[in-house]
Amino acid sequence: MFKQYFKQAIQMLKENRLTSVVSILGTALSIAMILVVILQLQIRLVGFRPESNRDRILYIMGIRADSRDNKNRNSTAMSDGVVKECLYPLQTPEAVTAITSSKAIISLPDRQLFEEYVIKYTDPGFWKVFDFRFTAGKPFTDADFSSGLPRVVITNTLARKLFGSEDPIGKEVMIGYVPHTVTGVVEDPTRAANNAFADVWAPYTSNTNYVNGRSCGGVCGSFQGVILARSASDFEAIRSEIKQAVSRYNAAGREFVLGINFVFSRLDLALGSNDMNGGILRRWKEYLTETAPLLLFLLLVPTLNLTGVVQSSVQKRRSEMGLRKAFGATKGRLLTQVLCENLIITLIGGLIGIVLSVVLLQLCKSFLLTKETAVTFEMLFKPVLFVAALFFTLLLNLLSAGLPAIRIAREQIVDALKGKEK
Repeated sequence: MFKQYFKQAIQMLKENRLTSVVSILGTALSIAMILVVILQLQIRLVGFRPESNRDRILYIMGIRADSRDNKNRNSTAMSDGVVKECLYPLQTPEAVTAITSSKAIISLPDRQLFEEYVIKYTDPGFWKVFDFRFTAGKPFTDADFSSGLPRVVITNTLARKLFGSEDPIGKEVMIGYVPHTVTGVVEDPTRAANNAFADVWAPYTSNTNYVNGRSCGGVCGSFQGVILARSASDFEAIRSEIKQAVSRYNAAGREFVLGINFVFSRLDLALGSNDMNGGILRRWKEYLTETAPLLLFLLLVPTLNLTGVVQSSVQKRRSEMGLRKAFGATKGRLLTQVLCENLIITLIGGLIGIVLSVVLLQLCKSFLLTKETAVTFEMLFKPVLFVAALFFTLLLNLLSAGLPAIRIAREQIVDALKGKEK
């Protein structure tokens, strides 16, 4: 039965080529725009190297420092002292790291260059939280970090630019006027991996600007925290342990009281949560409130177009439908026939829409993400993409063909055979 319906649908597409092409392209564009919205969320949410473990990562984006006399309140990043006392001692996580970013000119000892690069100052835990692929050398060590030695890991691109085909391991690069020894080279991360992305990574102990911070009585600084849980089920236990660590920190009677408003999951950040200006924790409700009207609009436009096409097709075949009823076709079979025939158009449109969404994301990258973001196959083609495309395709089919199908199914046999509309 279904085979016959699909044969009829293909034949109709051939007979009404122009209408079919317009309908398919309209459907494809609509599905593509919907998928672009979903892809943005997907890129912010799902894991890919070097942030493969996003599903079990927590983030401390900022802290609050309140003076005990309530005269001063600061929402900022944490100091290295807070990191050492509140994050490094945590027992529940698999790994913990503190990171801060800056830009600086990278040169060679014998050659002055003038291009700025992104530098992340961090610690040995960084290489446990994020899964970088090393093409040469290794990360800076715990001993390097403890000693404050100027060591760096650089990207493949920067290594080639500075050293050409030479092995960069053991050679020196200049960050500003300070020589740093290269210990490792990694594959270039995409800017979409915003917490891990940089051109250069160095121990923060090698830069005096980031150690022994005194702002807000030693509470405020430059660091954000990234915590790798052993499992997502440990999130609440980790949050509880952080609260205990903060309580111990504040029990020392410092001038400023430390507060950590939120410890975000990756989902929280993908939905738009942040810890600036007092902190905002967004849930699905808020996200859907903003995106649902757009998705609905993108669905309604092709729905109205397809409804007209289906209605016109059904009217031309009213006698045929009436004859099927006369020979025993049930309302359910007639409904199925119309839906199956329309499904061909929506499925073709959906498949084209998937390809088109990837193209649109690339073309609009500077607006939707960042111009420099490398959008890879690993990031895009996740099960959620195909599930979403199928869902909206089926929904579009039901919305556009449902009403004409119901009308023809409810029509009296005599009226249908006469080709009259009630």
